[in-house]
Formats: sequence, structure tokens, C-alpha cells
Amino acid sequence: MLVGIGLLLAVGGWLVVGVPCYVVWKLRRRPARHRRWLVLGASAVAVGYAHTLAYGFALTRPETVCGRRTFDDDFPLTGVRVDMFPPRLACYWTDSGTFGPTHPTAAGGWAMWCGAALLVAGAAAWAIDRPSRTPHWARGGVIVAPAVGATIWITRVDRLMGLSSTDLDNECFTWQVRHLHTAPGGEIVGADRSVVPPVVDCVFTDGAASLIRFETLGLWCCFLAWLGCAAALLVPVARSRMRGRAAGLAE
Repeated sequence: MLVGIGLLLAVGGWLVVGVPCYVVWKLRRRPARHRRWLVLGASAVAVGYAHTLAYGFALTRPETVCGRRTFDDDFPLTGVRVDMFPPRLACYWTDSGTFGPTHPTAAGGWAMWCGAALLVAGAAAWAIDRPSRTPHWARGGVIVAPAVGATIWITRVDRLMGLSSTDLDNECFTWQVRHLHTAPGGEIVGADRSVVPPVVDCVFTDGAASLIRFETLGLWCCFLAWLGCAAALLVPVARSRMRGRAAGLAE
């Protein structure tokens, strides 16, 4: 209860103080588009992070944070999971296997992701607006591609990397049931994990399957896109240096 009141006070204070300050700053300074996005993004990330941390500080009494599934407590709380980055609290109930866990920090998480998107957009707009002979798409892509790759890693890959062996076996079993007609048959033997290159494989008695096949493809696409953008930025610089050397030799 106290945590919820504190969050309301923090968000209310941010709206009462932050919004007028932003309006005055915008009207007096007339900042560029990317500066406005950077300020809004940083504010959203700060508020979202404060929201999730407030719940994190209350983990000494998880039943207070998670509450109850029903008034008569038909589905008691079985466990709590805390992720530090991005900060997230998940409440697991006896029926979470069917309906999934509840996330009291969902609002703060969404605020952080929206703020991060604004920060990336502001940084890309800043790079595009800079006076340069390099292509606009390369200047924006060298920022957007790593951001997309980091999003894929944080939301999909890192979650599986942090699971215990038992939880990962459960994920493999759930995947096998979901893909009953195409998944390898037999019992679960174990799971293989690797960070470089990213691998999360479920090993069955009749074969193996990857849980992050599409995520790995997305990561490689982001990496290749970043390499292409970086090469497009470096080629004009190399050409200008070669021309300068040639001009110096001609003199």
C-alpha cells in the first residue's frame, strides 16, 4: 500500500514539476526536434526506473507487492522472480503455468521502453541532422541497428539465458508441446546454452531444437546492417584522406 502511494506521489510530482519545466524550456529555448526527444526519453526512463525500483525495495514482503490472486486465495503465491536489467518483478501463482505470471512493474517497464525508444529516435535524428557528406541512412542506421539488436537480446535471449536448469527444461517441454507435430520426439535430455554465439538448444532423445532460432537470425541481421552502415560512413572518410594524400604528393 505504501509503495503504491509513493509511486503515485512520485509520478504526480513529476507531472506537476516536470511538465511545466519542459513547456517553459521548449518555448524559451526552442530546441531542435532531437533534443526534445532526448529530454522526453530520459524523463520517461527515469520515471519508469523509479517505478520498478520502488517495487524492488518492497520485495522483503512479496505477498504485499503481489497481493492475492483472488479474495479467498484460491491460487496462492508460489514464487517471485526479480530481474535487475531491465528491472522487473514477476509474481508466480499456482495457475501461472496456464495464464502466466503477473507483473506489478509492467507500467514502469512500458515507460522505460517508450523512453528508450525516444532516446534512440533522438540520437538517430541528431546523427542525421549533422552536416556531413555521409549518407543519412548510414548515420541513422549505425544507431538504430545496435538498439534493435539490444532489444532482441534483452526481451528474448537474456530471459532464457538467466533461467535455471529446471526452468529451462520446462521451457523446452512447453515448446515441445506447442510444436507437437514438428518438434523432436522423446524425453528431454538437457539444454545447451552459449552466449557467443548465442545458443539455447533443447536436447531430446530424438534430436535437438533451438529456442532462439529467429532471435539469432535477427541478431545477425542487425550486426550485418550495422557493419554496412559503418562501412558506408568510413568509405567517404577514406576517400577524402586518399585525395588529400594525392594532392600533397602532386604539390
